[in-house]
Amino acid sequence: MRSKSFLFLFLVIALTALSAFLYNVRPFQYGLDIKGGVRLTYQMDTSKLSAEQKADLEGVRSRILTVLVNRATGAFGVAEPIVVAKGEDQFVIELPGYTNTNEARSIIGTSARIEIYHAKTVVNEKKSYLPYTIAEEAQDAEDPVVSFKRTSGPGDVIKPGTPEYANIVKSWTLILAGDDLASASAEPAGDSYRPSMAFAPKGAEKMERWSRQYMNSRENIAAVLDGKVLSVASLMDNQILTSNAQITGTFKPKYVTRLVDLLNAGSLPVDLVELGSETVDPTIGNQALDMMVKAGYVAFGIIALFLIVYYAFPGFMALIALMLYVLFTITAMKLLGATFSLAAVAGLILSVGMAVDANILVFERFKEEMKSGRELVTALELGFKRALPAIVDSNVCTILTSLVLASIGTGPVKGFATSLIIGVLISLFTAITVTRSLLMFLVGSGIGTNPKLYALERNWFGEDFEKNADTNPIPVLKRNRLWFAISIATVVIGLPFIWPLNGLKGNVEFRGGYEAQLRVGSQTVTSAQLAERLEKADIKGANVKFGGEGNARVAIITVARDGALKDVAEPEAIDKIATAAGFTKADVKGSASVGPAIQKEMIQNAIIGVLVSSALITFYLTMRFGFGLGGFAVGIKFGFSAIGALLHDVLVVLGITAVFGWLLGWEVSALFITSMLTVIGFSVHDTIVIFDRIRENLRRPQPDEDFEHLVNRSISQSFARSLNTSMTVIATLIVMMVMGTTTPDLKLFCVTMLAGILSGTYSSIFNASPILFIWDRYTVKSKGEEAGLMGLARAELKRQRAIIAGINPRPATAGPAPTTPSSPSATGGRSYGQVRRRNSAVDRSKTEIEDL
Repeated sequence: MRSKSFLFLFLVIALTALSAFLYNVRPFQYGLDIKGGVRLTYQMDTSKLSAEQKADLEGVRSRILTVLVNRATGAFGVAEPIVVAKGEDQFVIELPGYTNTNEARSIIGTSARIEIYHAKTVVNEKKSYLPYTIAEEAQDAEDPVVSFKRTSGPGDVIKPGTPEYANIVKSWTLILAGDDLASASAEPAGDSYRPSMAFAPKGAEKMERWSRQYMNSRENIAAVLDGKVLSVASLMDNQILTSNAQITGTFKPKYVTRLVDLLNAGSLPVDLVELGSETVDPTIGNQALDMMVKAGYVAFGIIALFLIVYYAFPGFMALIALMLYVLFTITAMKLLGATFSLAAVAGLILSVGMAVDANILVFERFKEEMKSGRELVTALELGFKRALPAIVDSNVCTILTSLVLASIGTGPVKGFATSLIIGVLISLFTAITVTRSLLMFLVGSGIGTNPKLYALERNWFGEDFEKNADTNPIPVLKRNRLWFAISIATVVIGLPFIWPLNGLKGNVEFRGGYEAQLRVGSQTVTSAQLAERLEKADIKGANVKFGGEGNARVAIITVARDGALKDVAEPEAIDKIATAAGFTKADVKGSASVGPAIQKEMIQNAIIGVLVSSALITFYLTMRFGFGLGGFAVGIKFGFSAIGALLHDVLVVLGITAVFGWLLGWEVSALFITSMLTVIGFSVHDTIVIFDRIRENLRRPQPDEDFEHLVNRSISQSFARSLNTSMTVIATLIVMMVMGTTTPDLKLFCVTMLAGILSGTYSSIFNASPILFIWDRYTVKSKGEEAGLMGLARAELKRQRAIIAGINPRPATAGPAPTTPSSPSATGGRSYGQVRRRNSAVDRSKTEIEDL
């Protein structure tokens, strides 16, 4: 055993050294909410796809993604832009550190499809009778666009964006476009530059054919980009255009460089429609990150103190494993290119509190085995082995909900889900392998062999219930009506705040419209005052909340697309909101715009996320608990009993959210959905711990024990570990809520998580098990004792005994038959199985460990 532990310990040391080395290989990649920047969401305009493109939609999508990545990488000077496809036809572009939303929109959203036209309706030197002429107004060198006038009739300037301007371009003959372009470059032209284009062979052939056809006719040739005419020039006498051409006009070097980069990045095969945008100022994010990191240190200190004080020597080993967990997790996230958003950092800190759960389950089980008379090494082995099923089951449920989050979310939501998945997987390794290797190595080396080092006498959080669990367990099931009444009351209290008080407000993602973050600083202004100002400017139904602290304090105003903001573009809408609220453009520290498509998608994702997560957990628990205890039908009892308790937790969280929404104006956001799904995954943790003990006790019941006593006994045996596993997460959330969050979304995230875990701890003990008991009692009444869980468990024990008897039959002269495995005298309180004879103490220890 010592040599095996030594190998594991060597592995841990090697991984630690490797992680410490790789930690600095890649820098932290911070999200927009920390670093500031722009997030744009686009959707393909599939109505303009050709039949061929529709048949190859995946290819079109892949090409668009490549073009957007090239643009984001080359045009903004951003070190690590994020461009991801979302769904079948959407794209999300994040530009950390870049805050010029309008310029980002003009570069990312353009099709960059350069088109060369024969401008046959524009006056030239030989045809003065044509209907249109170039306007005499000067061009804007930063956005050079040619405008037109009619040669007769009204003298109004025809500008881009008007129907007549579009009709002018449509009346021309297309010479070449898009794929006919090979490359672009910036050519010197006096004090400035001009865009120069090199054509592909097919494009050169088209250009030569046209120029030969109209040689010496002075016909106009026009360069058009996204429906805007960049230049109109006459074909010179005796000029043959072939493989290259220049766009004439007056351009600023910056514009030429940007245009050339766009053309070289490639044109989009289809137009993109903007669904939403968001601009984030880094001031609030930097402040929030500093506060959250400090909160993380404090939370880690509290957890460390708890482990050492309450569990002594093994707690110290767990603390070492926890420090390695933080190192391994951060290193893995950096190497995988994960984005450290505020939500991801919150997820990392929260995962530290959750990572301790496995150690707590092991240590509590170890203490139980020691109190039952096991030797130290045997108790340690049994503690790890018998706690493992509950650890795996609970973490799988968290991973399932995190996978759902990662699939439906973007930005901060995906960052949180990623950090949680990575954290859970690594915590399984550190909690089981690292802690176990350290303990086994030290005990095998003669260090830590004194039972006093394991603080077996510290029973501060309900361990005393375990002492009398076999003979006098907590009579939980006798007061089912009381527990259900308390649950109903906690749900009913929140209902008025959901409706009619409308405390469950949706943010801009759920309502659609606009969100403006306006710097308030030290101004003494209330949400009611700002709402009144907006109402006077015909900006109705605004919700106002505050975030940040000190000079970084901002008012966050969410407004729907109606009233004075109906059919208004995002920049103009944000300016109107700021002016109406009594602020200037300089006070705008962030903005967001969400169209109906994203609004609908957010609502659908919220519903789908909850339903899919619940379904996955139900299916997993059904398979896990049904295996070996009667099959699928038995598993359904466990799975739906857990979901019944989970439904209570969801309703409680909704009520608490509505209360805070009504009192403080907090809004439901994507992070709220994140907290809801995390609650769904985490609130079944304690339920699984109790259900796992019920499953274990069903395999080795007491003589003449009924199911009510068995469930009460299982709850009593699990009471302390249910409290302890929740306490570390609760403490972490309280610390984050008090000193680690500055934004309302993160505060609401912590509140909902805290409410969900408190509710989940209660419902695991007082709802899930009673539901399972009532369901089983109904089954017994309708189908008989043999259909109940006790009957199925006895049948399984009988089947196992028959298998053992068939493998190892007793000789006829061999004396009295052994007692059944269900009898305590058969196994000394251990589970059923074949009884083997061993001679040495080590062999007897192995027998106890294998006899599960």
